[in-house]
Amino acid sequence: ETTGKIVFTLQSQKYHYKFSIVIDEGYPATAEHINYGKPCWLRMQSTNFPPKIEKMLTSQAAELIKRFQDGMGADVALQMSNPTHLPKDYQGDYGSDGRNDGPRVRLTKDTLKSLKHDVETLSLVRDLREVDSATKQGDPSAKAHCKKDRKDARRAVGKITAHEAADDAQRTETERKWQEEEARRMAGYNFTEYDGSNPRPSLLAVVTFLSREVNRIASISCPICSQPALPKDPEKLKSLYQSHAAAKTEKEKKARRTAKQQRPERVYCGCWYHHKCLDKYMTEPPFGAECARVGCDRGRMYHPDWPANVKELERAWAGKQARAREIEDASMFL
Repeated sequence: ETTGKIVFTLQSQKYHYKFSIVIDEGYPATAEHINYGKPCWLRMQSTNFPPKIEKMLTSQAAELIKRFQDGMGADVALQMSNPTHLPKDYQGDYGSDGRNDGPRVRLTKDTLKSLKHDVETLSLVRDLREVDSATKQGDPSAKAHCKKDRKDARRAVGKITAHEAADDAQRTETERKWQEEEARRMAGYNFTEYDGSNPRPSLLAVVTFLSREVNRIASISCPICSQPALPKDPEKLKSLYQSHAAAKTEKEKKARRTAKQQRPERVYCGCWYHHKCLDKYMTEPPFGAECARVGCDRGRMYHPDWPANVKELERAWAGKQARAREIEDASMFL
């Protein structure tokens, strides 16, 4: 109590994270402006998480403290402190600077499925109109199909048009309701007021965040393969992060490449994947998909190690398929 220092030790299975927090005299703000953003001085003391995961936890906790001093609420502060940044051209709830530009159109699995359905419907309508308008070769005045076939084709086009119009109206109404709900939710986020004049207590929030994340990371599973994202043995986890310089022989280099495939990766929404599972999910169709974890409603999935541009992912996939076909053709020829 005399020093204002608190020491915490978080334990989940065989993983631990020990840290200390020193409370500033001006808490929930800071007594001196030079210490702004540190009403709680957080220091990691010991852990058996690899440096990459430890840094991710510690940096987000420190940033969370600063956001609370700015005056942000818990939800906004948590999103703004996320160390996995959105791409610069992100067009979601928040821009690259964290400001809200209003609700946008969502890119969901239902939207992608709807687009595919629209393409198929347009192709069908085109074929039906061709039945109605096609003429015999060499005689433009003579129709290629009988009167009954042309009438049936026009009737089919009319039914499809009416059905699609009703579906579009229903989708538009669903999207409008979501936009209104999103606008109401975002109405309370006034970023112009987050100037530090109304600081909020951060001690309980940051301890709760670290406790939840340590427990979650140690027990969470990969949404793709359903296997634990982290190995149960912390020493085995450290071996997954072996540096390139540490691998001397070809056998060690091969083992390092194999181990890298099992590295846990955290995406923007906060879910964890194995590197190989995430690579397959991000680089194969459908591109721009949502997080594969059931119940995760954070929208499209992002990770800084993979391109955010769907066109770039499509070109890479097409090139990979072309190379595979060339190899297959060459093997058949030989």
